[in-house]
This record gives sequence, C-alpha cells and structure tokens, in this order.
Amino acid sequence: MKIRKMTATFGGLHHAVLSPGEGLTVITAPNETGKSTWAAFLKAMFYGVDTKERDKVGYLADKNRYQPWDGAPMQGEIRLDWEGRDITIRRTSNRSGPMQQFEALYTASGDPVPGLTGANVGQTLLGVGKDVFVRSALVGQNSTAVTAAPELERRIAALATSGEEDVSASATQRTLKDWRNRRRSNRANGLIPELEDALRSTKGTLAELDSARLRRDEAASRLAALEEEKKDLKFELELHRRQAAKALNRRTAEAQMQLAEAEEQLSALPAPDPVFAGMTREQAKALEASRREQADALRQKAEQADAYAALSRRRHDRQALAKVLIPVLGVLGLALTAGGILSHLFALSAMGILCLIAAAAAAVILPRQVRALDGQMDAILRARESFVPPEIPDADSYLTYLSRREALEQEVRHCRERFEDLLAQGGHIYDTLELLPNPKRPLRETEQALAEVEAERLRWQSVLDRAIGSLNADPLELEVRAGELADQLARRSEEYDALDIALTVLDEANAALRERFSPALNREAAVIFSRLTGGKYHTLTLSRDFSATAGDDDPHSSLYLSAGAVDQLYLSVRLALCRLTAPDAPILLDDALCTFDDHRMALALEALKDMGRERQILLFSCHEREAAWAKAHGVDTIRL
Repeated sequence: MKIRKMTATFGGLHHAVLSPGEGLTVITAPNETGKSTWAAFLKAMFYGVDTKERDKVGYLADKNRYQPWDGAPMQGEIRLDWEGRDITIRRTSNRSGPMQQFEALYTASGDPVPGLTGANVGQTLLGVGKDVFVRSALVGQNSTAVTAAPELERRIAALATSGEEDVSASATQRTLKDWRNRRRSNRANGLIPELEDALRSTKGTLAELDSARLRRDEAASRLAALEEEKKDLKFELELHRRQAAKALNRRTAEAQMQLAEAEEQLSALPAPDPVFAGMTREQAKALEASRREQADALRQKAEQADAYAALSRRRHDRQALAKVLIPVLGVLGLALTAGGILSHLFALSAMGILCLIAAAAAAVILPRQVRALDGQMDAILRARESFVPPEIPDADSYLTYLSRREALEQEVRHCRERFEDLLAQGGHIYDTLELLPNPKRPLRETEQALAEVEAERLRWQSVLDRAIGSLNADPLELEVRAGELADQLARRSEEYDALDIALTVLDEANAALRERFSPALNREAAVIFSRLTGGKYHTLTLSRDFSATAGDDDPHSSLYLSAGAVDQLYLSVRLALCRLTAPDAPILLDDALCTFDDHRMALALEALKDMGRERQILLFSCHEREAAWAKAHGVDTIRL
C-alpha cells in the first residue's frame, strides 16, 4: 500500500496537502509547523478519532487537541494505491463526532470500494490493528520505546509458534484473574464471601429460633403490664380534660355575665343634647363657638345707638339737599334752555338740558336713599325691641358623654371578644355539678408519662413481632439450606484454589517463555541495531514486557545506554516489528533521529533508504542535516 497524496483540515493544518515519494521521503519543517499533526492525521484517517476519550490533567483528547484552529470541521482525504487500484478514502465530521463520516471510492470511477468501512479500513489496508500500528510503524516524537499490548503480543508470539493470534499470556492471565476475582476479589466481594455471609446468616437464624421463644414470652408479659399502665394514665388524662372543661365553662359563664352588665350600662347611658346628635368632638366644639359668635353679633346689633344716630343725620341731610337742589337745578335748567333758544346759543341750551336731567336724577335718587335709611333705622329699632339672647349648647357635657360612651363600647367589645373566644375553645354557659377527684400528677407529667409508656409499648411490640416472625421459619428447611450453602462454598473454594494454581503455573510458564521470547524478532532487531550502531552491538534480547538487553560478551540493560543509543535500540525494534508484523504499513517517523549523532544519523538514513525499496517511509525532521543527506543521496525531500 502506497500513499500518493494527503489533504488535511486537522489541527493547525488547513486544506494542507502532502504528496510523499515511493520509498523514503524526508520532510523538513521548523517546530510547530504540523509535523506531529500529520502523524496524528494519518492515524485518524486509518483508525478514526476516539469520541469517548476524555481530557485529563496535562493531556487533551485527540478530538479536542486536533480541532481545526480556524473553526472548520475536522476532515481529510488520502489517495493511495492498494492491490493495484487507485482508491481515495475520506473522513468528515458529522453529528456523531469528528472524522466519523467515512467513504472509500475508486478514484477513477467514484464507485464505493466494497468491504471498506470506517471501522476496518486500517486493519484492511495496513494488515494490523491500531495497537500494533502505533507500537511499530508510527514512531512519534520522543516515543521511540515500545510498550506491550495483547494484540502485539499475539502477533509476535505467532512468529515462534503455530501462527495463531487469538490468545496471549496476558489475555489468558487476565481471564483467569477475572474468574478468580468472581469467586473472591477481596474479603467482602465475590461468590465465596456471598456464600459465607449467607451460611452465617442461616446458622444465625437457626440459633435465634431458640431465643425467639423467650423473647416472645417476655414481650407478651411486658406488653400486658404496659397496657394496664396506659389505661390508668388515660383515665388520669381524662380527669385533667374534664376539670379543664369545667373551668372553661365557668369562665364562659362569667364572661357572658360581664358582657350583659357592660351592654346594660351602655344602654342606660343618658342621651346627650339633641343639638349634638351624631357630632364628633370637633364638630360639637365648632357648634358651640358658632352659637357664641351669633349671640355676640345679635347683641352688637341690638346695642347700635350710635349707628342709629348716624343714620338719622344722613337722612336729614338727604332731605335738605333734595329740597334745595332739585328746585335750583330745575329753574336754572329752564332759564339756560330758554336763553339759549332765544339767543341762538345752543351750547347754553345744552347746559340747561343737562341741569334739567340732573334735577330729574336728584328727584329720583335722593328720595330713594332717604327710604333706605328709613329701613335701616327701623331695623335697628325692631332689633332693640325683639332682642332675645340665643341658647348656647354645653359642648363640655357632650364631650364627657362621648368619653363615657366610648369607654362602655370598648368594654362591651372586650367582653364580647372574650366570650366568643371561650365559646370557640369549646366553653358553655352552663356548668356541671360533677364532683371530680384530683389527678395524681400535673397534666404535663401525665402526658409525658403516657408518651413514655406508648414508646415502650411500641418497642416491645416490635420485639414481639420480630420474635413471632423468627418462629415462623422452618428449622428443618433452614438446616437443609445451610447444608446446601456449605456444599456450594466448598465447591467454590476448590475452584478458587484451582484458579490460583493455574495462575501460578501460567506465571512460571510465562517466565520460562520470556527466556526464548520470539527469536525471529530478536534476530531481526539485532541485525538492524548492529547496522544503526556501526557494528558496535551484534545481539539484542527482548523480554515479554519489551525491556531489552544489548551486548555480546557482557549484555546489559538498555537502562545503562545513552539516550541516543536507547532511541537507536528501540528504533531497531520498531523497524523489526514493522518487517515481521506489518509488512504492508507505511512507516512514519516524527523526529525519530533527533538524538542521533551525525554518523549514526547517516547510518540510520542509509538503512531507511534500503527499507524504502520495500515500503513507503515518511521521515519528519526539524533539522537540515537529514534533508542535506537526502539531497546528496538522491532521496525525495519536501519542505513544509
């Protein structure tokens, strides 16, 4: 399988295009230009994006980490050769999540490729699952070391056995542990602890049957005594109630009598002066003041002697004026009028006419004024003769009446409220003549004692019910059940011991297998490691957890190697894994040579160039030295 062209909208890549060569292609770019993003994109295109993965402290899930920076939906396309056909695979985002919509088409015709789905495209095209791919062909930045996985373990184990990949030691061990944990995972969980609890419970029930009869008899006796005590306390409580009712009736009758007396006093209150009927205090005071003002005004009118004399003088003056003024104006007017006519002096005639008009007006006005003055003088005389001082009501007595009435009305309201309240409490206006004995204790103590007796009765009733319930169990049935539980417990314990022995044997076999773990992988990795180190190391041994030792005469752990040598060792392991387990998968290396010195970098590139004759290899680097070597040796280079 060969990749011809990749187009990605993924993380910082926006419709970015990458077209690698046939074999080894060296791709150089500075940091933060998308090299690692292309590696993650290739994995997402073949195996999808895990939508169930969640962010953690210091880690972002791929679905969030590689969301396009420009807000566009996550999507991509790869054009590739597979089984001699040119096909195109696409992934786009939909409601299910990023990169969840998948299609695979023949590039020329656009027809769907049968059998290729989003779930199986990586396994089908590359020949391996995701766990094997990321642990062999996909060498990420600072992650050269190989970690174990059941799928990878099965693939490697098949190299030295029959070729079957459906089992692995770790998977078998996990299955056996699951079976053992199902029987007992700890002291409290599992089938064995459940059976032990059930057996203890059954035996406990049998033991309680004997004591249940004693508890039943004791509870029944105690309940009978408590019922008698409860009956006495209820009678005493009834005495308290009847005495309280008797006292309430007495207070109700007294309240009715007080109400009747208050109403009688209110009705017997003398009526006030009718002139104040319905008036308030302010209105009554205002009426008294008004009457006093009227009396003062009448008294002043009756005593107007000076006013009468003044009116008499004015009347005499008007009469004298009328006797003189009217004849003078009349004669003068006639003379002026006649003289003007005779002398043809019309202005003089006009003056005469005015005098005549004035005489006529005086003849009308002056007598009228005299008559008006006569009326005023007559009114003064009549007021003197008929003056009777008006009656002034006593507002103080009315105010005293109001205060008394309000006090009586308030008393009536208070008595009525108290009477109605007592009636609402259940009081009656009659009293009984019943003679009641005095209770032994106060009401509060009686109620408290009754509550304590009732609580004690309920407790013993519960004891009795439980005892009766225990006695309803069949002892024979319980003994049979205990025997069955004991048999099941013995069987499960035997199974647990057998599983324990199986796990021990499996551990011993697995330890023995580690000593000869996949000779083919060890040989292939050792050849590549020797080439990468210029022949310094000729042997390499891997254990089942992928820890490694290297060296000929004095093999020692990879922990003693330098960082560059460790990266060269595990790169050798990965390249060997690719050759043995994933021959169809392209290899993608992300800054995998950054810790190599120049010499070993050249050795590694030479080895990768030779492997590029068999498969496609993409080497990303942030350094120029890989690109310079590639250019000098005719290897395809791309600058991003």
